Amino acid sequence: MKENVDPKYADIVKEYIADMEGSNVKLDSEKTVAILKAGLKERKGKYILIFRYQLV
Repeated sequence: MKENVDPKYADIVKEYIADMEGSNVKLDSEKTVAILKAGLKERKGKYILIFRYQLV
């Protein structure tokens, strides 16, 4: 999955998502997902959050 990130929040998002990698998150739909891999990519001044998850 890919999501755009405002450049002024890039460092905060990078730290936050690094802490979430390997953890389980309960969604509003009551389903639980495992965050498998996550990272922030920068290209031409734009930041994109890329992550993989799996329903548990």
